[in-house]
Order: sequence, then C-alpha cells, then structure tokens
Amino acid sequence: MERAQNQIIIIGTGNIAHNLGLHLKRCNQEIKGVWGRDISKAKKLSQKLESSCLTDLNKIQSDDLAIICVSDVAIATVLSQINIETAVAYTSGSVKLNDLPQREKIGVLYPLQTFSKNRNIDISNVPFLIESENEHFKNELIALAETLSSKVIEANSDERYNIHIAAVMVNNFTNFLYYLSEKQMREHQLDFDLLLPLIRETVNKLDELSPAEAQTGPAKRGDKNIIEQHLKSIQDQDTQKVYRLMSELIQKK
Repeated sequence: MERAQNQIIIIGTGNIAHNLGLHLKRCNQEIKGVWGRDISKAKKLSQKLESSCLTDLNKIQSDDLAIICVSDVAIATVLSQINIETAVAYTSGSVKLNDLPQREKIGVLYPLQTFSKNRNIDISNVPFLIESENEHFKNELIALAETLSSKVIEANSDERYNIHIAAVMVNNFTNFLYYLSEKQMREHQLDFDLLLPLIRETVNKLDELSPAEAQTGPAKRGDKNIIEQHLKSIQDQDTQKVYRLMSELIQKK
C-alpha cells in the first residue's frame, strides 16, 4: 500500500494503539504521528514509534491515513474533528459503519485479538476484519492488513458485530472466570499456576473437537451431589452465582 507508507497517523494511546503502531512500524510502515487525549501518553507512544506527537486533529492532512484506536463511544467525536478528505480507518468490533458520519474514505481495520501494552504477540496469524463501502479504499486497507497478517477477511458490519459478541464471551468472560478461579485458589492458599496446564489443554483440544464435544465435568455428567457440595464450599457469592448458573446451563445442553 504505497499511499500509507509514510503517512499513517495513530489516534489513541491504549492497548490497540500501542500494539498496532509497533507492528506497523516493524512491517516498515512509517508512522507519521500520534494523537492522544492525554498528551503525555501520546508523547511516549510517539517516541516509541519514532514519530511526532500531534496536538490538533484538525491538522491531520488530507493525504494521511488516520487509524482511530479509541473507545467506541469516542469514535464519532474524534471523527468529526478530522478533515473530511482524510482517509480514516477505525479498529472497533461493534461500531457499525453506517452509524458514523459518512465520508468518501472510511473503513474498518479490526484486529480480532486481545492486546496488552507490555505483551508482545505474534500478529501474523491474527484475523483482520476489513470493511469499507469505497472499493478502492477497501483494497488499500486489505493491502495494509496483509503486511501484518496472513488472515485478512472482508466482513460487513453485522458480521463483525456478531463476531465481536462471540469474542467478548471467549475472551473477556473466560478471563473473568480465571479471575474467580484465582480468587478461589488464593482463599485456600493454593497456587493458581497449577491450573495453567488445564487451561492450555482446554483451549488446545478445540483444534480437534467442537466446544460441545470438548465439554467435561460434573455438570456434563449430571453429578448433582458434587455440584451441591462445591456450592456449599464456595464462600465468595459471585463465584457461587457463576458456578450455579454455568452448571445449570451445561446440564440443559
């Protein structure tokens, strides 16, 4: 994608902005500038990316590519401050293209992955979901994404929205279960790391089995005595509620 080689602007300073910016730089995409609501954070990220720190969205030029990596509720506000002629891509899973003010070049560059600032991941197999009603701009976004990953997929707003719902469940909800499990272990002076091999195998076997086929445990077996014993032993009310609900739902399947 020649047009974006020296003209990418990263908007945002959070997890996605950090990771996407760094990976773009590693793929020889020079980052022209970084804008952030918190100027100190924007300066830090711009230094990492060897780029300038922008203080005014209105000064982003018409031949720049602005990649918006901010919270869903802030996208429209940020977009309204950018030159209407500037090409813009945003990284949200749930914000639909038609819900935003229209412009000639607007699209979606959505990496289907969880990101943390201080954790480096292999982005080459991360799915990137692309959408734009402008065919030429869509092809530009596809070309840019292909410099990062081998898994670049066109997906419309409804498809991306439903993918994001499922992604929240397998990532955010699952991680919250890890949090409750860690709390349960800690309350009994036990090491959460003991569960890591189990967690990894639970994920790994999905390469060969469907989630329904991979389900095991007391609820799957219908072992109500064990379930009741566990519920009586769990002291944390939130953990108890989740354990009961999950057990009931598994037994219904």
